[in-house]
Order: sequence, then structure tokens, then C-alpha cells
Amino acid sequence: MRGSLRKLAATVALVVGVVAPMLAHADLFRQTLVEGSSVLNVTRDSQSGLDWLDMRLTVSQTYDDVRTGIYYRMGFRHATKAQVQALFVHAGTPDDGFDTAVTWPMQTVALIDLLGETRTSFNSRHSLGFIGTDFLDNEITPETHRPGQVFSAQLGKVEYMDLRPTLPLLGEAHFTGGHPFSNEASPDWGSFLVRATNYTPCRTAGHSHNPKCHGQGHGQYK
Repeated sequence: MRGSLRKLAATVALVVGVVAPMLAHADLFRQTLVEGSSVLNVTRDSQSGLDWLDMRLTVSQTYDDVRTGIYYRMGFRHATKAQVQALFVHAGTPDDGFDTAVTWPMQTVALIDLLGETRTSFNSRHSLGFIGTDFLDNEITPETHRPGQVFSAQLGKVEYMDLRPTLPLLGEAHFTGGHPFSNEASPDWGSFLVRATNYTPCRTAGHSHNPKCHGQGHGQYK
């Protein structure tokens, strides 16, 4: 009898251990970027109050290409490292510095499906992107990192690998490994871009429900 109870307890613990982190996905869901569109290219995190742009929309662009482009004019910004780390936690695949002793393959695949896959191979899937914190962990602003200035950028990485039978399924969200300079671009990475879920764009100069738009033209909200 005791043996049966121990087995039952172990089974329950295993189920709880698997289900608990997956429940975090309940707060992440797809949205449309453009009202009335049927294309789901934004992931909404109801815990943080942030919308995350599909990373495939910014592949093959340098850091400056993105921050001087259309999505910044739509209110998006590069997410800071802290914001990206919070997203990882909310998705159930926390940053552990790529320590594969504890890994989250199913949660990681789910996050890749939400964010958009930027690189794939026969046994791996990846969502890689520039973040708003440089390689030295300094926040990137127009004052500290001027457009045109080359700096050591940093990538956020969400990576799933099926290396069986050599290794178990691996799912890791992290910032380790190689990082490009800000003037580099690749089809393998995009950018982690966020904006507040209650973002209101500027319509015309000085006329918007958004008080930050006063005196600004369309698309100039910062």
C-alpha cells in the first residue's frame, strides 16, 4: 500500500511539475498588429502589459535599420534585457544561462511559435533578436548609442533542439553565446520589439487622445 502511495505521489508531482510552468502560457496570446487584419503578428503578454512584434518582421535588418524604421514609428521599441527576461519567465522557460540540467522544451517551442521563428535546421528551431541592452548590459538610448554609432549589441535567444538519442529534448531561453555588432544584419535574427498594450498612435499634429502626442505629427509618439 505504501509503495502504491509513493508511486501515486511521484506521478502527481511529475504532472504538477510539467503542467505548472505551462500554465504561464495562458497569459500570452496572439493579436493583430493592424486593426481589422486577420494576420496574427503580435504576442500580447497580459502580465507585463506589453505587445511583442513578430520577430520575422525585422530579420535581415541592422539595429539602426529597425530603430529608424516603420515599427518604431508605430510605437515599438527594442525591449530591454529585463523585459525579455520577464517574458521568458511568463512563458515558462526562464533564463538559466543555458544550464541544460533543467530545460523547458515544450514551453520553449510554444514561445518560438508565438514570437516567430527566425532560424531553423533539421533538428532545431530558434527565435533570435537584438534587444535594447548592449553587450556590456548598458541600456541603449539615442543619447548613449547614437544612430550611426557601431556598438557591441546583444541578442536574446529562444532555442529548441532535438538532439536525441545523444541528449534529451532541449529548450532554453537565454543570452549566452556569440553576439553581433549593431551594424550587422542576418536572416537568422530579428529584434525583440515591444510597446504598451494601451498604445495610442498619433494621428495628426497636436490632435490625439494620447497626451504624449501634443505638438507631434502622425507616428511620432515616443
